[in-house]
Amino acid sequence: LKRISAFVCLVCMASVALPAEERVDLDMVTQIRQEGIRNSKVMETASELMDRIGPRLTGSPQMKEANEWTKTKLAEWGLSNAHLETWGPFGRGWQYEACAVRMVAPDHAELLALPEAWTPGTNGPVRAKIERLNVKSKDELEKLKGKFAGKIVLYGDVREVKPHDKPDLTRYDEKSLAEVYQYEMPGGPPRYNRGDYVKRYELRKAAEAFLADEKPLAVIELGRGDFGTFNVQGGGEYKKSKPMAATPWLSMESEHFGRIARLLDRDVPVELELDVKARFIDEDLMQWNTIAEIPGTDKKDEVVMVGAHLDSWHAGTGATDN
Repeated sequence: LKRISAFVCLVCMASVALPAEERVDLDMVTQIRQEGIRNSKVMETASELMDRIGPRLTGSPQMKEANEWTKTKLAEWGLSNAHLETWGPFGRGWQYEACAVRMVAPDHAELLALPEAWTPGTNGPVRAKIERLNVKSKDELEKLKGKFAGKIVLYGDVREVKPHDKPDLTRYDEKSLAEVYQYEMPGGPPRYNRGDYVKRYELRKAAEAFLADEKPLAVIELGRGDFGTFNVQGGGEYKKSKPMAATPWLSMESEHFGRIARLLDRDVPVELELDVKARFIDEDLMQWNTIAEIPGTDKKDEVVMVGAHLDSWHAGTGATDN
């Protein structure tokens, strides 16, 4: 009986069909490589979206233009059912058209700064002396009432800008890739301190409310980044249920911010001229996604989704976001 069972097992094993090795279509691989290397339209496509349309803040006219352009382009490429689908409501839109910041005393200099999203413009050029606001707690604000009306406020502390002693970009080699693969979470407490973040957030909100009551002409704070590159994001509310910011807020390049702060710390008066043109958009609170499809054949009942975000902050084109 044991011999018969063993024989049956061997027969069954022999009758199982092994999968045939899939043949690699090297001609098709070559065609794909040639298309990507010699016939790529990536830069033309990127230039149209990023250079011509430009930054695409959610709720801005540029964002809607990008939705329409990508819908048309996907249809031109032969994709099916290219269309826009609404989502939201998102809230009020915002757009800035111009921003000029000049020091007019004690020296004349063009300064790098941009308005923070969802904050108002200046309604024409304004000129005023700068008053510094650099507090460490909400309790300090009460003692400073009445100092900032009609002034331009320099808000916050100066950040130390350290030289770049290593390349900004490096390529992984085999050794470094292996180290990343074997990475283990370090022990001990996390580097991110939620308590400190909450304190900074609460202080910022308290300062915003305090300055709204003080009614300065504008507020300038330090932008993240260094050596001429600085990041600008949102400073006001886009939600329709919340009030719009009453004061223009700007983010400034680190060295220009530092120059003003150092002068004020030496009791040297500083006077600036600002002209910020910005507007809120309330006509349509909805936003759109661009959708298109590549119909399948033998697996047409299955779905593969590929997505990317099309929006960007108003100071950048989103070229490296995805």
